[in-house]
Amino acid sequence: MGELAAIANAIVWALTGVLTKGVAKNVKPTHIVTAQVWIGLLFLLGVGLAIGQIDELVNIKLRSALFLAGGALVNTAGSLVFWLAISRSTISRVYPTTQSIFISISVLSGWLFLGDNPQIGVIGGAILIIGGVILLNWQPSESGESEIAETTTGRTKPKRKPRSDFIGIGLGVVTSFLWAGGFLSTVVGLEDTPPVAAATIRNLVPAVVFVGVFVAFPSHRITRVFKGSGIRLTAGAIMFALSALTFVVALDNAPPGVVVVLINTSPMWAVVFAAILLRERLTRYALGGAALSMVGIFVTLAFR
Repeated sequence: MGELAAIANAIVWALTGVLTKGVAKNVKPTHIVTAQVWIGLLFLLGVGLAIGQIDELVNIKLRSALFLAGGALVNTAGSLVFWLAISRSTISRVYPTTQSIFISISVLSGWLFLGDNPQIGVIGGAILIIGGVILLNWQPSESGESEIAETTTGRTKPKRKPRSDFIGIGLGVVTSFLWAGGFLSTVVGLEDTPPVAAATIRNLVPAVVFVGVFVAFPSHRITRVFKGSGIRLTAGAIMFALSALTFVVALDNAPPGVVVVLINTSPMWAVVFAAILLRERLTRYALGGAALSMVGIFVTLAFR
């Protein structure tokens, strides 16, 4: 069950990014994260009420609550940086950069600090998936087209490479380190906590923080941008809540090393969804990367 939840998390998280990518230009990363934690919190509270686990929130051990809260804050910081990266670059660049580094850091940290010795399947799967995300990120120039661009007057001029690509990739690197810290903290906090309660805390803490932020900074209030982008923000927030839930379910039922490898197949799904929904180009390298990621999933599950 944990392995299936991890794969579901990868799919849902990829769809979250694609849905949110289409919001209006005046929507800032703080607006996106606010919508995710507030709407996601309401969704998870509804799930807790429906399955009768809402009482578990008041019975969580202090140590677990602190680790979950700390992980939530670090993860939220990572999410802010991630959406800033998405706004400055493309999904097909940011996702592979972020996830490939996140795999390496998390597997190594889990071995050093949690005693989670990676098995041969995890190592092999991680190598294949990292190779897959490198291919997904590979965008060579085609027949010199990347060097020359035609102007409206019929003249040609050198085509500059967008500076935002470098900024987006750099922000993706920062995101991977923050998410790795949040991942480790969540693993520890989940030891004595039911999954729904854990996912709710991971949304509750940043939701409370953002109340103070938007009282102090009215220009960042979500009500200013909800009109026109409300449907995408809401859909992305529900996907975010499902991602949070499948994430803790996966960690509660499978080794951390296996989970971190499987959830990082999200670049494969992100590129496919981006090609279908956002009309981003799907190259042969992207197809090769997707194939490597699929093989990585098989190796992780079959040889662990």
